[in-house]
Amino acid sequence: MDRRETVRILRREFSGIGWALMIYAVIMNMAVPAVAVGSAYLQYAMIPVNSNITFEALLEYQLLNNGWGYLVAALMGAFLMLLWKKSQFCFHTIWKAEKPMKAGSFIMLLCLFISGQTVFQVLATVMEMLFNTVGITIQDSVESASAMGDTFSMFFYIGVVAPITEEIFFRGLILRSLEPFGKRFAIFGSAFLFGIFHVNIIQSPYAFAVGLVLGYTAATYHIGWAMVLHMANNMLLGDTLSRISRLLPAATADILFMAIIYGCTVVAILTLVKKHREIRAYFRTEPLYGVCMQSFFTSPGVLVLIIAISAIVLSGLISQLPV
Repeated sequence: MDRRETVRILRREFSGIGWALMIYAVIMNMAVPAVAVGSAYLQYAMIPVNSNITFEALLEYQLLNNGWGYLVAALMGAFLMLLWKKSQFCFHTIWKAEKPMKAGSFIMLLCLFISGQTVFQVLATVMEMLFNTVGITIQDSVESASAMGDTFSMFFYIGVVAPITEEIFFRGLILRSLEPFGKRFAIFGSAFLFGIFHVNIIQSPYAFAVGLVLGYTAATYHIGWAMVLHMANNMLLGDTLSRISRLLPAATADILFMAIIYGCTVVAILTLVKKHREIRAYFRTEPLYGVCMQSFFTSPGVLVLIIAISAIVLSGLISQLPV
């Protein structure tokens, strides 16, 4: 079989992943606003007639703090996954364990995951400076990526449901679908799709970076450990730390946050330096085939997904340019 025929076959194989993500994105972008609108109408109907609270204000609050729409989308997405990959793949293949997790390995991976926040902060600073030179700011994207809802439904979604569903979808279905074509390729491909799926010019690179850590964890150990890492990060750096910060002076809260982030970053760097020989050996034993990369990025489903998300992100930036 020549390279052209191989690429054609692989494109067809990878394209379904892109289309599935497109459908899931449509489901989420329909379910979340629908639930928010319904909740806002219920609230608006119950407030006194002479109240100064507007429906628009209630809707804005619901869009930011109502996690039930995300929960509905997650359930619909789970049903979509089952239809797509069938029960054998969903209930058995994605849950296979490669080797047991050790405490030291888990701490190392958690530090690597949390150190992604350092990448986020550096990228946000550099990109803001670059975009400012042409009259564009990405502060809205930074704030959107860092936003945390104050309601139980948002806490439950961000801290529990999102880590489980995202790991099942990206490190389960997608990674395991790509794994027959190489473990490194599967980790890279699932992390790339995880990154762009966030549709945020600053959050996407961060999601890609942590997606590599989560992908390695799922492929090397078990998807359950990827879920634990994801939950630990979301709960520690999201809800728990934000609640603790409210009880502390602003300067103290900033110091606490930086101590956790930069402490984990130092540990992560030292670990990577110490294990550089093992890392190089891993790269040698897990090749990244060019034909797979070419087929992946030129498959219709993935290509349309990339173009659609890029258009959304770019339109938001272009709209800031002076006329």
